[in-house]
Amino acid sequence: MHNIVIIGGGLTGLAAAHELERLRAPYTLIEVKGRLGGSLISERRAGFLLDGGPFAFPADDDWAFLDGLGLADALFEVRRGRVAFRQGAQSLIDALARPLTGGIRLRMAVSSLGQLDGQFAICLENGLAETARALIVAAPARFAERMLRTLTPEAALRLDGYLYDTITRVALGYRREQINDLGRRLWDMGLPFYYETEHLDRVPAGGVLLQVGVRYPLTRTTPADIIGHLQADLGWPRDPLVSRVDYWPEADPIPPHTAGFDEAMTALRQLLPPGVALVGSDYDGLRLGARVAAGRAAARQAAAFVEMRR
Repeated sequence: MHNIVIIGGGLTGLAAAHELERLRAPYTLIEVKGRLGGSLISERRAGFLLDGGPFAFPADDDWAFLDGLGLADALFEVRRGRVAFRQGAQSLIDALARPLTGGIRLRMAVSSLGQLDGQFAICLENGLAETARALIVAAPARFAERMLRTLTPEAALRLDGYLYDTITRVALGYRREQINDLGRRLWDMGLPFYYETEHLDRVPAGGVLLQVGVRYPLTRTTPADIIGHLQADLGWPRDPLVSRVDYWPEADPIPPHTAGFDEAMTALRQLLPPGVALVGSDYDGLRLGARVAAGRAAARQAAAFVEMRR
């Protein structure tokens, strides 16, 4: 039996594990993918540092948590009101994961959750089952809905049909002289965001990095076609030095943008059994500061719950 099990190794799940590490509370983290961090992933190629997930974030977020992770100078202004990570968004993931010593299980999926003899039962898709004293569910709503059907059917029902936007993220690196005139840059429904930077932590000298959102799912086309359409529509050259195209089905939840979201999430959490927390961007909003704070708060609550029941 495990003391505390965290389901989901994205930003919020990692923040929970980081806090449990600080509290010296035993935990196990289960992640379905082969790496931690969810959509926050970065890679360096040909001198460019490309983000496969979100690139720019609100400058007025609560960034105080970065100091304790050794990331006090991690951000730079990419344009007015928006900041980006000098070393890529994955630098935040690496800082949270680096001190972890608890059990981390990658490529393992949870099929359902239940209760057994005063403990929580965790059924894995490989047919095995484990138990825990407390649970932190940091999985996207479309997966949490399935996991919670047995444990708390009404909460699962409220997550059924949770909607996500279909945004594909495109990163292109060029030589600056290739595109002195970048052409049209105005927002429209098909291009929900556009950023460019020449920051030397992100690009080689004389280069420019473009990060563009395309409101069309990669599952219905190919990276080459998406890049080709952008180049044709915006007048960009067809020979970028580097390119990366990513589509994360759960990376852009719609409910956090709607009225009454916080109230709905409060009501949802009231349906969960004591000892179970539901956290992540789908429930706490898209701001990184709020998601880190939610993961840490869930960790403290889980540790207190386990201690109280000893």
